[in-house]
This record gives sequence, structure tokens and C-alpha cells, in this order.
Amino acid sequence: MADHDFPAEMADQGIDRSAIEALCQSMCGVIGGNFSIRLSTASEDLTVQKTALLTNFMLESAQRAVARTRSYADALSNVQRIMKLSAWRISHPDGLVQQIEADAAIARAPAQRGLGWFLEQIAPDYRNSVEALFVQAGGAVEWPNPDQSAWFRTEVLPEHEAGTVVGFLVITQDISETRRAAERIHYLANHDPLTGLANRRRLQEQLTASLALSRRYGSQFAVHVLDLDRFKTVNDLYGHAAGDRLLIDLAACLTGEVRDCDMVARMGGDEFVILQTDIASATDASSLAERLTGKVRNLLEHTDYDTLMPTVSIGIALAPADGDTAEALISHADMALYQVKSASRNGFAFFNTAINDSQLARDRMVADLRRARERGEFEVVYQPLHDVARNQVTGFEALLRWHRAGGDVPPDIFIPLAEESGHILEIGAYVLREACRAAVGWAVPLHVAVNISAVQVQKGRLPELVAQILAETGLAAHRLELEVTESMLLADVDAAIEVLNQLQALGVRVSLDDFGTGYSSLATLRSFPFDKLKLDRRFVQDLGADERTEAVIAAVLDLGRALGLNVVAEGVETETQAKSLRDAGCQVLQGYLIGRPQPIAHYNNLTSGIQLD
Repeated sequence: MADHDFPAEMADQGIDRSAIEALCQSMCGVIGGNFSIRLSTASEDLTVQKTALLTNFMLESAQRAVARTRSYADALSNVQRIMKLSAWRISHPDGLVQQIEADAAIARAPAQRGLGWFLEQIAPDYRNSVEALFVQAGGAVEWPNPDQSAWFRTEVLPEHEAGTVVGFLVITQDISETRRAAERIHYLANHDPLTGLANRRRLQEQLTASLALSRRYGSQFAVHVLDLDRFKTVNDLYGHAAGDRLLIDLAACLTGEVRDCDMVARMGGDEFVILQTDIASATDASSLAERLTGKVRNLLEHTDYDTLMPTVSIGIALAPADGDTAEALISHADMALYQVKSASRNGFAFFNTAINDSQLARDRMVADLRRARERGEFEVVYQPLHDVARNQVTGFEALLRWHRAGGDVPPDIFIPLAEESGHILEIGAYVLREACRAAVGWAVPLHVAVNISAVQVQKGRLPELVAQILAETGLAAHRLELEVTESMLLADVDAAIEVLNQLQALGVRVSLDDFGTGYSSLATLRSFPFDKLKLDRRFVQDLGADERTEAVIAAVLDLGRALGLNVVAEGVETETQAKSLRDAGCQVLQGYLIGRPQPIAHYNNLTSGIQLD
């Protein structure tokens, strides 16, 4: 400050010029946004000291306020950036758009535009909805940009002066990621993640909608339930990754054979459902089923699994004749599918009342099976095993018979039902206990063989059960032989090997039943700890009629000798068969020629055995 700029009156009153100059500098700093300047309080003038202290206090307060404001502004900016928010102020009625913040994709444009520019950023089908926000004075709308590559949510807040709308605050958020996430969640809720087909939930909704249309317009449609035969074997032998690839290929095959108005859904596992809409008659459904079986057969023939002979079975229900709910239609198509699989597989069948009656009969049988033991309807019978070299019976196989009220039920009927229903665990334990109890009372220490179910191996804690029953009955472990089939072991090979090793550690013997019917018999023999092989009865039945059968039997016997395993021939019914097997070197014979399954009291002369004439 020049000398002539300093007022003479202030100089005459002795006011400290340097203090005044410092105060002026601080004011200039405030104007420039600098609140860090502080005045010296060293003046001898008390008035100047007070002024300096007051000014410094004001500067410190202003500095803190500015810091808070900047912090809030930074936080708001971060929120806008993270939330992808943009804000405009639109004047009314001229409609000029003044940009406040620009963090959403749509807002990256010059600061001022007209309302028309704003509306042009919106997909045409949504413009009226957004424009209406300015007419109805507020609200929110979600909308996409013209190419629908991004989605936004716009909220309009009117601004008032003296009760009159003078403009609008427009806040827009880029919700593209949220929208995509919601669409993904909706997709996953309605589609199978492996194949991309509709899932059970989506199918149920579509079936319900189709039934409503059928009631309204009198239209018909068909529900096809499709299942791959022997798919479990593909998983067991080739692994679940191979099974998944097969399911994906099958889904593509099915989708390619239906119309756009139809639906293909995956219910789970290897079960698929096809909703065939708007059919004229059952003939349309038959045509599709025939086409599907042919296409799937062709698909499977060109895979690595064709040697397993996987085929497809289809059950069909017609609507509205076969059901008035989605659940009923699927259930009835399932019943028809079960009939196909029970008969010959690789085909299709329509639901009918006879199938329904069959299912009801099956359900009643399962209910009776649950109470069969307490009713005393089970009987354990025994079939002898004849040692060729010693020419005497060396043991018996324990077999279960069900004398159901109204007639006996064959084992090949009730055993699968027991496995499906879970009753096999209780039934299997009963047979094992009865066989061990009977063997303890025999005059000579013959062995007893008991068939074991896959369910017992997988879920029945079999080693613990066997140890418990041996302790209860007092039977020596080496006299007990457990028979297992190859297929039951393949579901979880490592777990099955562990179970068999534990059984052998108890001293129990293990034999492989129905040898020659599996898909990898040699690998099975190498992997599992067996003591004996049982040659499947189908080979014995073909003896004398097929030279190749004799060659197979000879090879199995040689294999058994090489591995140190005795071979039992099942199903021996004629002397010719017995002689051929003895000449080939078979060690043990079993079948009606040796003895039929009978109550153990029928075989009292256990010490001499049963001689072949």
C-alpha cells in the first residue's frame, strides 16, 4: 500500500499501518479462497490485537467450514461416481437443460441442451413415460437407451417458487449392471444351468398357462417325458463330465426337433420334458415321439458310448384328457414312461387308465412290502452249491421269498421295489440275520451266501451291520459269503472298494455275482477284492447250442484259475450242462439239477452232500 493510499485520519490516530496492511492481505486471500493466512497479534495497539484475534478466529472457522464442505462434496462425488448418478436442472417453461453432475453414461455431453435432447437419449417406446414425469410433476421411470445397450432410472423432482413450478431437478442413475444382474437371476430361476433349457419351475408355469388356454379355446397339447436308458452307466464308466456333455448334446438335439411354440425342459438328471402345444390329435404326439427316438438313437450311435447301447424311452400324456393340472400331466406321463422302461425300453407309450391302475397296484405293493415282515410273509429259502471235486454240497445261497396275501410275488418284482422305496435296508438286514442264525445250527460248518443290494453297499453301513450280526449269532466270519453284482459297485468305485476291504478284514468272503454281464468285468476283477466268481446263468443256458458260449465259459474258467478264484456256474438244470461244466473244469455248480430253493429243513442230510448220478 503506497503512503498516499493510507488515510491521514488513521495515521493521526496512531493506527498501526502494518497491521492494517496485513488485514487487507488476509481479506484478499479469503476472496481468492485461501483461509490459511493468519494476522500477527504482536502489535502494541490493543485495538489491532483484538481485530487480529477476531479475524484469525473467523479465518479458522471459515477454513474448517470449507474443509467440511469439500469433504461432503468429495463424498457426494464418490457416491455419484459409484452409483453412476447424473443430475440436471431443467428450467420451466423454456426447457433448457443445465448439467449439474455427469457420472452416468448418458450425461457425458455438453453442459447445456434442451429437453428434446434429453428425450432423444431414451428408447422411443419409453419417451412418453419419461416425458409424462414433467407433466405430472414428479415420479420415476426406468428406461433403456435407443439401442438398449444400457438402462437408466430417472427421477424428476419439481422445484417451486411462490407455489409455481419453475423447473425440475432430474436425477438419472445408470442401472445397467443392476438390470443385468436381475436378468441373470431371473434366467437362473427359470433355466437349467447345464443345458440352458427351461427348468421344472418354468415348465410348471408354462403347463399351467397352456391348461388355461386349453380350457378357454378347447385346444389340445401333449406332454412328453423323456429318459435316457442306461445313462447311469455312462456316468459310472466315463465320469460325470462325459455324462454332462451327453446331456448338453441331447438338449440341442431335442430343441432342434420341436417348433418355436413348443418347450423343452430338463427336470433333472437325464429326464427331459417336451411340451408340444396345439396338436390336432394323438397322431401328432406319436409323430414327434417317433422322430425324437430316431434322432436321439442317431445321436447316441455317433458317441463314444454306443457300445453301452444307451437308448431313449418316452412317456406321453395328452391334455386335457389325461390331467387338469401340471402335476397330474407330468405324473401320468411318468407312469407311461415307467411302462416303457419296464417292458423293452427304447420306445414310447401313451398314458391310459390301465397304466394308472398298474401304478396304483405298484403303490399298494410298496405299502404291503413295508408291512410284509411284521405280517410274517417273508421266508428265507436255501439253494445248495455243489463242489465238483468233493462231489458234495459245501454251502447254500440264502434267497428271500414273499408270500403276499393273494399270491407270491417273484423276487425280480419286489426286490427292485424294495430298492426304490428304501425298504431294502431293513429287508436285507433281516435276510442276513436269518441266514447267519440258520447256519449256526447246521451239523457241519457249511458256508452260507447272501445277496447284497447296491443300496446296502452305498448307504447301509454294511461292515458294521455284518460285524454286529456275526457277534449276535456266533457264526464264524469265514462261513459267510456276500454276493455283489458288478453294476452296483460302479456308482462309487473307491467307496465300494473300501467297503469290500472292510468286509474281508472281518474274515467274510466276497463273490462277484452274474459275471460276464457287466461292462468292464476285467477291470472290475483287477480293482475289487473278490474270492469267487459266479458265471451268469445265461451262459449256462446256451451250452450245447452255441460254440462261442463254450469258448467264453472256458475263458472265464481259465481267468478264474489264473487269479486264484473259484468259479460257480449258476442255472444248471440238466445233466448235459453239468457234464460240460465239469469237463471244462468248473469248480462249483448251482441250479435246479442240484436242488431247488427250499426251506432249510428240506436239506437235513448235510453231511453226505448231494451226488450227481
